[in-house]
Amino acid sequence: MIAAYQQGLCRRVAVALLTAVPSLLPTLLSAQVIVPPTAKPAAAAPAPRKSWEFNGSLGFAQTSGNAKATTTNVTNRLKYSVVGWAVVQDLAFFYGVANDKVNTNFWNGGLRGERTVIDRVAVFMASRYDRNVLQGISSRFQQGFGVNVLALDERHTKLSLAVGGSFFQQTLTPGSTAKAARAFPAARAAMDLRHRFTELAYVQQSAEYLPAIGENASAYLLNTESAIVAPISKNVGLKVGYVIRYNSEPPVRNNVQLRTTDTFFSSGVTLSF
Repeated sequence: MIAAYQQGLCRRVAVALLTAVPSLLPTLLSAQVIVPPTAKPAAAAPAPRKSWEFNGSLGFAQTSGNAKATTTNVTNRLKYSVVGWAVVQDLAFFYGVANDKVNTNFWNGGLRGERTVIDRVAVFMASRYDRNVLQGISSRFQQGFGVNVLALDERHTKLSLAVGGSFFQQTLTPGSTAKAARAFPAARAAMDLRHRFTELAYVQQSAEYLPAIGENASAYLLNTESAIVAPISKNVGLKVGYVIRYNSEPPVRNNVQLRTTDTFFSSGVTLSF
């Protein structure tokens, strides 16, 4: 009897399921499966800005045989940044000897401190030293101040413009005389443009115009520098540079008027980190 009862119960359950499933099928087919949203990956944190930046270059060339000459060029730029402040040191040195006679002896170095006052605008003070024996300048010191504006700040291109003033003190080489006084003030306008082709390859152009003020108002200096850097590795590259130094009223040495323009072409290995 128990077995017969169990068989009858199973038949009734089966009949009930067969009757209910067709009526529930449309509802099951229309039901939407809700999948919980996948959490978005956290955005990568921006790379921390480096406090120290350094780049330097070294070039050397030698000729022997019927002509004997050597040339050396060294440049460097060191920058330290912290909370709106920046301190920059730079140096350029060119030295050449041909047939045992010095034909190039040029130094140009400086120290600059600047403070960001608002976005893209900074004020600065700077001190520089340069020496160009072949242009009759034994030593020249410059103290300057001004405002620097980041006029263009794009991913691959940056353009900075600066205006300000400077005060010069110069000493001429023996036998040299100049119209410009030993100490004189000057205004200053400058630009610095850098365009990156890749993270490590770039071209840079800088220029500054320094017109004298006061008694020497007719005199002015114009300095430009062009550079191209192509990477060899992450920190090492090849650099080609061209520097122009123009003095509208160069000194007269031993009754000979010196030329207004000196140019320095250089190539060498550069190191950056």
